[in-house]
Amino acid sequence: MSGAHQTLEHAEHATHGGGNSKIFGVTMALIGVLIALSAAMLGSARNELTRAMIEQTQAHSDYTSASTKFRLVMIELEKQRARVIGARDAPGGESPVKRFIELSTDYSEERARAKAWADSYNELVDAHFDAAEGYEKAQVIAEIGIVLASLAVLLGSRSAWVLSIMLALACVVQLGRTYLPTKRVVRETLEKVHHANAAYVELRTAHGGANEDEKTIERLDPDGKIRAAIAERVKIHQPIAPESDGKKEHPR
Repeated sequence: MSGAHQTLEHAEHATHGGGNSKIFGVTMALIGVLIALSAAMLGSARNELTRAMIEQTQAHSDYTSASTKFRLVMIELEKQRARVIGARDAPGGESPVKRFIELSTDYSEERARAKAWADSYNELVDAHFDAAEGYEKAQVIAEIGIVLASLAVLLGSRSAWVLSIMLALACVVQLGRTYLPTKRVVRETLEKVHHANAAYVELRTAHGGANEDEKTIERLDPDGKIRAAIAERVKIHQPIAPESDGKKEHPR
């Protein structure tokens, strides 16, 4: 009877051991999912960070550079306009001082709005940077957890399994602590970016609608001869399409 009793005890221990192995294996699988999720969110945060930095760079360079080059040309044209006015209308002609004051005011406001637009990306960049760090921490926590779960399977250690469960929960908490604030900050910051962009575009549109630049060019070239000569020169230097010569290329 004692031999049969020992056999039953060994069988019971083997059953419990097999059940624990299954639980440990499921824990490893779940932590593996957390690692994959953390890695995916980390990659997404880094991509968004890169995109935000590129857009911020474009806001600094493309618009500001293009506006600066254009305005430098217009300043030179305004100088020519002043010279022409002084030669034609002196002494009682139109003074260019008022126009230069208007340009100074316009350029000052445009520079301020362009700076506000570019600076509005700062919070967005910081949010994505912090999110990337938060998701990376979650991934490290999950990786440590899966190592402990592996030890629990190999050694049959229930303590290692409990620690892996705690780390898995810590990973979930870290993901939540990172995702929710980042989502809120990104939503609010994108609204600021859109408003700053809209204010800048509105000012540029107003400048274009005033047609002051066209008036300056019209004053310098009232009969349109200079513009017509430029258009004719551009037309002459345009490449001729292959089919325009009337010849067809025969296949070899």
